[in-house]
Amino acid sequence: MSFLKDLGGKIGEVASDAAEKAKELAEVTKLKSEISGENRKIQQAYIELGKIYYEKVKDEEDGPEAEYCQAIKASQETIAQLEAKIDSIKND
Repeated sequence: MSFLKDLGGKIGEVASDAAEKAKELAEVTKLKSEISGENRKIQQAYIELGKIYYEKVKDEEDGPEAEYCQAIKASQETIAQLEAKIDSIKND
């Protein structure tokens, strides 16, 4: 009988530990989700800041940002050409 009592105590202890671990895991998951949300806010702020900065330096031909500005302009031109093709296809 004492064996069953000990076994019951161990099972209860294991169940309690498992419940505590599940609670910790849920809390950690919640906190990681909040961290991800904050990281998304940071990324969006970087994007907006980059757009503001780009508008200030887009016409400069020298400096470390010139290469990136040229790449943006080239992509904008390519997008314009592709959109023109789309319009041409739709209007035919």
